[in-house]
Amino acid sequence: MKYKAAIFDLDGTLLDSMDSWDSVGKIFLENQGVSSPHNLNKIIKEMSFNESANYFIDTFAIKLSVDQIIESINKIVENKYLYEIKLKPYVKEYLYNLKSKGIKMCVATELDKTLSQKALKRLGVLDCFEFIITSGEISVSKSKPDIFIKSMQKLGVSKEDVIVFEDSLHAIKTVKNEGFDLVSIYDESSKENSQKIKELSDYFISSFKEMEELF
Repeated sequence: MKYKAAIFDLDGTLLDSMDSWDSVGKIFLENQGVSSPHNLNKIIKEMSFNESANYFIDTFAIKLSVDQIIESINKIVENKYLYEIKLKPYVKEYLYNLKSKGIKMCVATELDKTLSQKALKRLGVLDCFEFIITSGEISVSKSKPDIFIKSMQKLGVSKEDVIVFEDSLHAIKTVKNEGFDLVSIYDESSKENSQKIKELSDYFISSFKEMEELF
């Protein structure tokens, strides 16, 4: 493998988890006594947790702080990450293959760090990663490159020595605009954008099994 490091997204890339988020925003608003718009998922899909929380406050006059909203949302999905969500096929084998080759890896995710750590530990792959970095720490979503740049810096490598693994179009656009090499992983949640994702990607895979042929 020509790369020295890899940056992995979590939901939809390593974890088969995107359907767990389908109704979270709706449930949160209902818990606050508010009816959600029919296109809520589309509105918040590309937002970080902080951005989503501010959207709820500004749009629906939710009388909670940003941190309280994030905590409430995490509680809605907590049990799924602690007990139910699985790795995508061949992820574990691929991660340990990279680890055996001395490739440094990290997770760059929108998800809460504690939930990320607990899920990856339960699934037996937490020790593959140097660190987990979240959009909450960076304070911007993946529509901006900050989280990828910070990840690269913490891994101690240059841009040509790192490859990014992502599944969602807005993050993929950011990665390529910033000049990173990219592997895009198919996920049902991004099905409608598959053609555009393929066009932007250096590599497009349906399963990590295909990585054996690429690297």
